[in-house]
Amino acid sequence: MVEVNSLEELARIMDALGHPMRLRIIALLRMNGQLYLADIAKRLGVSRALAKVHLNKLQKAGLVTSRVELVPGEARALRYYQLVDFKVTVYPDYIVKLMGGSREQ
Repeated sequence: MVEVNSLEELARIMDALGHPMRLRIIALLRMNGQLYLADIAKRLGVSRALAKVHLNKLQKAGLVTSRVELVPGEARALRYYQLVDFKVTVYPDYIVKLMGGSREQ
């Protein structure tokens, strides 16, 4: 589960979630488990380079992990991506808490 401990982490997560292509990637990974880069790109109808840009942003936000697996009998490897379980709830008092303050009444 993704844990948010600072305003910077919250902003990074919200930024990563702020693009329809990245939301589609999250949905794909949620429905299919792990997928490799070329498969994600093909299912989304985009280039591998574009899919990788979006996957990197999701990975930096901690929403996606990846691992490399060697293809048996071949001199190549595939990078598989998997969704990290997360739940994001944002409200003003939570932002104040992350700021280290307390809400005055």
